[in-house]
Amino acid sequence: MSAMPGAQSWREERPILSDAELLQRLARRDSTALIEVERRHWSSLYAQVYGMLVESALAERVVREVFSQLWFAAERFPLRRSLWTWLREMARELARAEQALAESSNQEDSLSIRRLRESSTTADPGTAGALTARGADAGLELPAVRYRQDEEGGDGAPRDACAW
Repeated sequence: MSAMPGAQSWREERPILSDAELLQRLARRDSTALIEVERRHWSSLYAQVYGMLVESALAERVVREVFSQLWFAAERFPLRRSLWTWLREMARELARAEQALAESSNQEDSLSIRRLRESSTTADPGTAGALTARGADAGLELPAVRYRQDEEGGDGAPRDACAW
């Protein structure tokens, strides 16, 4: 079989650059080099980060941040390291940071819920944060909004009398 005359494969049209060459172009602020690095490494980095975080939107955000940091760090990139290794380590580090944030947030949320429950069981029924008389399934009562006595709603009426 012969190829059609004048037809070239995509590999012949565009030479394949090494990661080191792409990194040099990145250091010169060539955005097409960043696009090529992303094309090569996005899916592998995403798979790694998703495996750690198990949340697609968060994994995508972390991978975008990796490439953003690469763009700004390309000039100072250590030449003795491979680009792929650096990308993997940066993705892992950022994913661990996201995990730590999520864990601390979950701990703070559970702690504040526990504090609300503890305070509601010991509080008087009329205080803010007390559980309703129907029990815990009904949820927490919203605290009453309190304003200074002289504060007005703009039309001369007291603030509590305003229809929001």
